[in-house]
Amino acid sequence: MLAANNAYGCRDCHRLILGSTANIAGIGNRPSTARSKVSPRITRLKTFPDIGGCTDPACIARMKRLKNRKTNGASKLDLSKRKPADYMEVAYREAILKLKYLLAESYAPTGMSGIKQRSVRNMYKSSNPRISESGEDTDDQSMISDSFRRKNLSRNAALNTYPPLSKIQSSKAYSNIALSRTDLQSIPPELTSFIERQEDYIEQLERESQYCRDELINLLSKVREVVAENEALHSRNQVALPKCVLQDHKDHCGASHECHKQDENSHVDNILECKREKSLEEPRIMFESRISELEAQLTQTKLELRKAQEENQANLKRLFESGSGENNIELRTELDKALRAKYEAEIKLEESQKLLAVSRDKETEASQKARRSMDDRQEIEFERNQSEMEIRRLKDELERQHEKLREAAQDANRRITEERQQVERRYNQQIEQLTADIATHWETTNKAQLESEKQRREINELRRELSQKQTAMDSLKKELQNKISTLQSDLNQALSEKDAAEQEVLTGKLAAERSDRQARQEQSRLQAEINSYKQRLERADADLVHCRRENLRLSEQIASLEKEISMSKIVRSEENRSEVTPRLENEKELTSMIMDMETKHAATVAGLEDALNNQATLVSRLTAECQSLTQRLEANSLKHKEGR
Repeated sequence: MLAANNAYGCRDCHRLILGSTANIAGIGNRPSTARSKVSPRITRLKTFPDIGGCTDPACIARMKRLKNRKTNGASKLDLSKRKPADYMEVAYREAILKLKYLLAESYAPTGMSGIKQRSVRNMYKSSNPRISESGEDTDDQSMISDSFRRKNLSRNAALNTYPPLSKIQSSKAYSNIALSRTDLQSIPPELTSFIERQEDYIEQLERESQYCRDELINLLSKVREVVAENEALHSRNQVALPKCVLQDHKDHCGASHECHKQDENSHVDNILECKREKSLEEPRIMFESRISELEAQLTQTKLELRKAQEENQANLKRLFESGSGENNIELRTELDKALRAKYEAEIKLEESQKLLAVSRDKETEASQKARRSMDDRQEIEFERNQSEMEIRRLKDELERQHEKLREAAQDANRRITEERQQVERRYNQQIEQLTADIATHWETTNKAQLESEKQRREINELRRELSQKQTAMDSLKKELQNKISTLQSDLNQALSEKDAAEQEVLTGKLAAERSDRQARQEQSRLQAEINSYKQRLERADADLVHCRRENLRLSEQIASLEKEISMSKIVRSEENRSEVTPRLENEKELTSMIMDMETKHAATVAGLEDALNNQATLVSRLTAECQSLTQRLEANSLKHKEGR
């Protein structure tokens, strides 16, 4: 083998053994376990239409220009990566040279009637112009670029198990039909193996193109999901932000002027905490908008801090101007509180700045990843187009190979016609032999006629013996008729007995019908009782549902009363400490009322459960009785059938 994968996904090179043409295998894309910069090149035989057997220097120059254009277009994708030293080219050139030698000397040209003789070497050269070129046996015309070879193709091992497409199946079926018609000895095995390798290579390219399509579809679906998620989060933020701002504004307006600084700092902290939680939930694409919002809020908080500092300085001046000691102590405590709040606000500002830096870093990482994904997508699309062009070229080459096989099939048909003529000659000779055999058979038939006359005489004698036996049979028939008359009399007696038995059966049928009528009447009565029980059950279910609704309503009332009690406790705890006892009494009354309602509800539920249990027992009894009645009816029907 020229190339083979070892256990770790690497490729091992071996020299070609002389005389083993079956070992010349195509070297294609192999899956690699890691994305490496140095990956093996895709080496295989290439053919192009309408350039076979071209020795014109102008044609050769045109071909070289096309080669240079293709290689330049492929190298534009990956300019940073240099082409590594490809050691597989040496093995590939050796294989091509040995294949030329085998095709030139192993097979002689076959003679064809009315067609110019053509060797297998010339046919192979016409379909493969790369072999006819001197010193250019390398696979420089590959349509797949180096960047695609350097991709991580570890998933191609799983894709190799995919079934081939319908086009490849149809071409394979057609080639099999053509081969079945031709003489297999006249076609070289190297040609068929080459065609099979080309077909396998086309299948591999189609699998790779399908893989690229699947990857593109997955990327598009992910992008769509991210866009939808971003839109949903954006709409959610637009709805949630005004609510937070209004709530904070209400809290800020309700506070006093002395606690203005503390409320201001707590407001900033709450906003920053909300932003932290939301920024964790949002995807990377929304980071930029969030950063701008956080910066605007930081500027607002800085302005508010400046205002607070100015107010603080004004308060300090007032302190120094005022002279009373007690007022100074109170003002000092308030100043200490304000300074502590200021220190906490500064700490929170530093934390918010750190969070801003982190969010900016995340946003840059997300933008870099998006750019990388777009670059990968463009590379995959380019490689897909290149693989489709390669597939088209190989399909054209396969069609040329099929045309050659058709020509071989025509030659085989000519040989078949010659063999048919030879068979017809042999057939005429056999007919002459058969006529001689028929003459001998006529003589044997004459002898058989003489023997048949003897047999006729013997048959006449046998007929006489038969007439004698016939008379004996007539006497036996008379005796049989006498016996039949006696049997008929016995049969009449049996018929009379049968009529009596039928009358008894009719009486049994009438009795069975009566029992059936009685059973049906009882069944209808039991059905009416079952319906009445069902109606009772439905009424009980309706009562139960009503009780549950009442219970829910009462529970809601209790919950509302508890809420009112809690609110009244919170609001009037400082003002009305003296009114604790009447509230406790009210609470005790409410708890007693709740307990009474719960006991009543438990009693009603227990009564309903007892009624349901009683109804279930009645229904089970009725079902048992119905089953017993059905069993009796079945037994009566079986007896009736047995009586018939």
